[in-house]
Amino acid sequence: MSATRSAILRASALGAVAILGIVVLSPVFTGAPRVAAQVLTTSPSGSSPGPQGITVAGSGIIIMTPDEATLSVGVQTQAATASRAQQDASAAMNKVVAAVKAAGVADADLATQWISLQPQYGNGATGNGPLKLTGYQASQSLQVTVRQLDQTGAIIDAAVGAGANQVGSVSFSLADPSAATAKARAAAMTDAQQRARTLAQAASVTLGAPISISEVTSPSPIPFAAAPPVAGSQISTPVQAGTTQIEVDVQVTFAIGS
Repeated sequence: MSATRSAILRASALGAVAILGIVVLSPVFTGAPRVAAQVLTTSPSGSSPGPQGITVAGSGIIIMTPDEATLSVGVQTQAATASRAQQDASAAMNKVVAAVKAAGVADADLATQWISLQPQYGNGATGNGPLKLTGYQASQSLQVTVRQLDQTGAIIDAAVGAGANQVGSVSFSLADPSAATAKARAAAMTDAQQRARTLAQAASVTLGAPISISEVTSPSPIPFAAAPPVAGSQISTPVQAGTTQIEVDVQVTFAIGS
């Protein structure tokens, strides 16, 4: 191969690299890194190595005060026979439901979560004997939606006072998150536009109109978990709602103007 031809091939390779554009990776938070921003330009001949434009990720977060709570209360009983364990659990749960309703919870805000009946086995007092059936354990759980947050502690107390011996996690949310979600979407688009404008200036190109917009699903907020109250306690169960976060992430591709 002649020196002239080698020089031409090297120059062509450098030109191909030059037109690939600019790729910026986001910092690694969890999992594999993702492309947060990408600028792709056309070659002098007009051909493109891939999608043309500036692709960025935008995020919008709105902090709101929750206006409803969801909690679970349950009963667990044990008996020598399956029917007795189930009957005892049902009787206990009926009392819990009545107490929660009396505390102001509507029928529409009550839902059975599960009903469980399991055999119980043991190895005797020493723990070394043969495995034998010792009885049955019945469990029932009720999901309760509380529309008035200041009544959450009182409703938990009413359920425990009526015989509930299990209290699950307490989560707080917005009854209607649509308005907050719309604000988060607008904030996400503003964030994406600002990112794209900065990249366009750095790449010495003109930012065009959006040509592709997609919304990325964000994980649900982690619910706040409250410790179960002590049965028979006269101290009201304290519940703090705190705040809830509405987040919307978008991926937007902007055209590169002339």
